[in-house]
Order: sequence, then structure tokens, then C-alpha cells
Amino acid sequence: MTLTRKDAAATVLTAFVVLTFAAIHESWNVGLIASSHRSAAGAITLIGALTCGLGTGGGGAARRLLAVFGAAALVLAVLSIVTGSLTLLSLLVVDIVLLWAGSTLRHAWHAERLDEIKEGRH
Repeated sequence: MTLTRKDAAATVLTAFVVLTFAAIHESWNVGLIASSHRSAAGAITLIGALTCGLGTGGGGAARRLLAVFGAAALVLAVLSIVTGSLTLLSLLVVDIVLLWAGSTLRHAWHAERLDEIKEGRH
């Protein structure tokens, strides 16, 4: 199982999403997001978009499922920014983490399958 630098970068960005949420949820008064749920939603949306940009194309059911989560993330991001709701923001963070996990698992499975084909175990 081999993952790429993009997978590592996506992991770091997803960790930043979770850390940003923790900062706003626990009122750590950090920089630009100090105590504003809207600012945190904007920052999390930006980081999530950067993470999404690291993704790769593909096909199959996994891609369709990830696309549904991606569409949900867009809706949750807009609603989080507009309303400033901590509940919607938390759902956005969960969605982003699920997208990261699903994408990383898909990449790992695909890499494993390629290794099997190269070794003639297919």
C-alpha cells in the first residue's frame, strides 16, 4: 500500500480543519477566527477547498459516494457561513473528515490493486 505526497498533504490540511474547529469550539481565541463561527466556517471552507484540490479523478461507486459528500460539504459550508451555526459547522467538519478518509482509503486500495497487478497476483 503506497500513498502519495498529495495524500500526506490532504492529511495535514484535514488536521488543520479539525484543529480550527477545536479552536472555535473550545474558545481558544486564536487569530482571525477568535470567537466568530462565521470566520471559522470561512477558514474551514477554504482549507477544505484546498484539500479537495489535491484529489484525483477516478470512477466507480466510491467516486459517486465521495461526490455526494462533496456536494453536502458545499451546502454545509454555505449554510455555516450564512448562519454562523456551530452545529452546521460541526457537520461540515465531519463531512470533510469523511471525504478525506474515503479518498485516502480509495487511493490506498487502488495502489494495492496496482501492486497486485504488477506482481502478477491478479
